[in-house]
Amino acid sequence: MAGIAIQRVVKAYGSTPVIHGIDIAVAEGEFAVLVGPSGCGKSTLLRMIAGLESITDGTIAIGDRVVNDLPPRDRDIAMVFQDYALYPHKTVFENMAFGLRMRKSPEDVVKRKVDAAAEILKIGHLLQRRPSQLSGGQRQRVAMGRAIVRDPKVFLFDEPLSNLDAQLRGEMRVEIKRLHQQIKTTIVYVTHDQVEAMTLADRIAVMKGGYLEQLGTPDDVYSRPASRFVAGFIGSPTMNFVDATIGAAGGTIRLKSGVTLAVPTGRHAELAQLAGRSVVFGIRPEHLSFGARGPDVVGVATKASMVEPLGSDTLVTLSLDGAEMTARFPPEAGVRVGDTVELGISMSRFHLFDPESGHALAVRPKL
Repeated sequence: MAGIAIQRVVKAYGSTPVIHGIDIAVAEGEFAVLVGPSGCGKSTLLRMIAGLESITDGTIAIGDRVVNDLPPRDRDIAMVFQDYALYPHKTVFENMAFGLRMRKSPEDVVKRKVDAAAEILKIGHLLQRRPSQLSGGQRQRVAMGRAIVRDPKVFLFDEPLSNLDAQLRGEMRVEIKRLHQQIKTTIVYVTHDQVEAMTLADRIAVMKGGYLEQLGTPDDVYSRPASRFVAGFIGSPTMNFVDATIGAAGGTIRLKSGVTLAVPTGRHAELAQLAGRSVVFGIRPEHLSFGARGPDVVGVATKASMVEPLGSDTLVTLSLDGAEMTARFPPEAGVRVGDTVELGISMSRFHLFDPESGHALAVRPKL
């Protein structure tokens, strides 16, 4: 296995830049996920690592080799694509063995490696079938098996689960996580699905418009987002955002609705430098409670404008004189549209963002 060093990488098509000087270091054996909305540049960056796209500027190194000018076959990587890319006329065994046979590997080595990969992926009973006889999940396992038998330094995954239904995506996430725990090879994985990113990654690179917004652990990007974009993209339902103003000495936050929230004493010094400043107040739905219970929880009167039962919990959209927040309540709360609800806001969990740049001004501390 090998690490990957992406240094000041730029990609432009003619005079149009699409990747703007990105720096990412992926450690040996790490599972790194590139996540972001469509068009953010994540697949382009992956294809540059693979050698399928040229690099306009900067360097990419795999292990101790700079690979900018190396063709894909010489980079010792294996790529798993969104569309499986299996040969329809070949059996599962032949699809998995194809790369090894192209390298002129002895047949006993081919059989041993294919059988070992099939055992890891639980597809040994499918080796004589053709892709048309397989389900979507089975085809994706074959595509992963074809990559495993090559024993590469790095695995690259390009949205491999996007063609699967929701239940199968969940099952395949578990399989991919288990696979990484077994083979411990470096993985760079591209997805637009923040659930995949959070559940699979050791570290997440959140991208927007060809820029790297934040690189960190799942807990970092969820609990301490570097920008309003990251805060809104990671987490479902999204973080609540309300325009606000910081009070004198950082002791209060006044929402645009006119509601004033007392800030816990421990965060006064942090907010004092922002006194009088316009900000965006952010808080996640799970940090809003049904009723004001617990330390540092401020209660405000709201009215329920929408109720979405999810079984294990209920999402309730609440109006605060023009501002709206979505809260995650227990189903036994029994809230109905039109009900007046005391909403508890956990003031140890809020985030503040600059209204213009979107950069984080204050995030909740580690607890």
